[in-house]
Amino acid sequence: MERRNFIISGGRCCIAAGVCTLIPNSAFTDIGSAQQEIKHSCEERMEFAGKWLERFMDVLDSGLDEKTRNSIMEENGKACASAYLKSSGKKDPKVVPFDEFLKRAAENKDGTYQVDGKALYMTYLSNYQGKVASENICLCPFVENKPEKLSRTYCRCSVGYIKEIYSRVFGQPVKVELLSSVLHGDKRCRFRIELA
Repeated sequence: MERRNFIISGGRCCIAAGVCTLIPNSAFTDIGSAQQEIKHSCEERMEFAGKWLERFMDVLDSGLDEKTRNSIMEENGKACASAYLKSSGKKDPKVVPFDEFLKRAAENKDGTYQVDGKALYMTYLSNYQGKVASENICLCPFVENKPEKLSRTYCRCSVGYIKEIYSRVFGQPVKVELLSSVLHGDKRCRFRIELA
């Protein structure tokens, strides 16, 4: 064997041996045992998802300016609203002129809507399925258990959701402002809606 080939072969063996020491012993277990099905309880999955979401939002908050991260979350909320309408088989709602909707909302007695001039105030009293929701429960099914350290930026998703739904209801773009949020410590989520 030539010296050059001997050195190359020896180097490859050293590199291979070095890589093997970096791979944990569990990687060399019997393939059959590695294929065993892993089952996690629903609670474990939700706990993992909550922690993952906290980390993701921290990365978003630390890596992007406020305007950009709010825009990303609002676009996600719009996409969520569109996906909900599509998956539920609901068609776009019948367009109701804003002024007409304000008149109907002013007659609303359950507390969902309040009207002040040309502004509509909407409070979440029921979840996305239309079921009455108790106070202090986030209506987003992904975070209804309210992860402890979840960023306030997450609520911009609801702003986008409301924008998408009410833009379809009124047949024109709306501006939405988040006034209170369960994730911020309030009893209910409340929004101000007006035409854009």
